[in-house]
Amino acid sequence: MTTTSTDATAYITGSIWAVSAETGHAIWTYEQRAAVLSLVATAGGLILAGDSNGHFKALDDRTGRVLWDTNLGAPVTGYPVVFSARGKEYVAVSTGVSIVSTRANELTPELKPGTGSSLFVFALP
Repeated sequence: MTTTSTDATAYITGSIWAVSAETGHAIWTYEQRAAVLSLVATAGGLILAGDSNGHFKALDDRTGRVLWDTNLGAPVTGYPVVFSARGKEYVAVSTGVSIVSTRANELTPELKPGTGSSLFVFALP
């Protein structure tokens, strides 16, 4: 399965590859215009990904299908942290401008993320 940018003329700067440890072959790929900056895999089968355009999404680790996507308004420069409290699972992630996000966004001048620094915490189902 490959997912690509909706603009066929744009080049891809962000991709996530699921690779079989047994065969070394790609199982699935997810591609998009914005650079992928941070990833974490959960025991519950999610790949949580943040990008240089401020999007934070969850992908199914078996198929690469996007399960949810939200715009946090600024580059997702912090790596997601998954934790449990009182029997509920959460993910925390931060946004803000970094050297890496600034350079990545030079490759995609049409994308205009904000510059605010924030910390977001989401409850996972």
